[in-house]
Amino acid sequence: MKKKSGCDGGHTTEDLLKPIESWFTHQGWTASTFQRHSWHSYLDGASGLIQVPTGSGKTYAAVMGPIARILSEETSPKGLRVLYLTPLRALSRDLSLAIQEPIHAMQWPIRIGTRNGDTSSSERAKQLKNPPEILVTTPESLTLLLSNPKAEELFSNLDTVILDEWHELMGSKRGSQTELCLSWLRQQHNALQTWAISATIGNLDQAAHHALGTNSQPEMIGGAPAR
Repeated sequence: MKKKSGCDGGHTTEDLLKPIESWFTHQGWTASTFQRHSWHSYLDGASGLIQVPTGSGKTYAAVMGPIARILSEETSPKGLRVLYLTPLRALSRDLSLAIQEPIHAMQWPIRIGTRNGDTSSSERAKQLKNPPEILVTTPESLTLLLSNPKAEELFSNLDTVILDEWHELMGSKRGSQTELCLSWLRQQHNALQTWAISATIGNLDQAAHHALGTNSQPEMIGGAPAR
């Protein structure tokens, strides 16, 4: 996969991550080694798989790199940039709130939306007309979005896909559905970065290649601290 540099314009990766580190400090937290590893790898242009236990901070490990890149751009492309795919509709709201928390606290100019079977038709129409930078959705809703006549326009500036709970999807019909959706997205964007998140799983290489494609060179990240 073609890599994107996250350090254009003379900025180092540490410069790009200053807003993220500031929010962690604001919370009284210290970022974990695996979280920083994830951010640096993402900003270096890599795709990969993050394997950590539930509750270790995997959401922020996956999403803060893309947020740092968006915040660093002086003229950020409008529209959808990050697609956060979750297999569980019930988790969509919790994920959206978790991502919204630092955005709201630090007043970052980023919008997040949720799209699933519970999303009203009026909200769906708004998302197509004025897409948020981050969209949390499900495999089923993504499939419907890709069949929309405005799909190419909607995903024209997409640069990142995050696959939450990949171990729950892989090997299932919904997992195959997700892989077909990813194939279409990669045809539109050959440099699309993909990060899968999984709890403990045995077949790491297979899991990564199902998520990222057989020709990928995935970055494997683990080492979450004991809970």
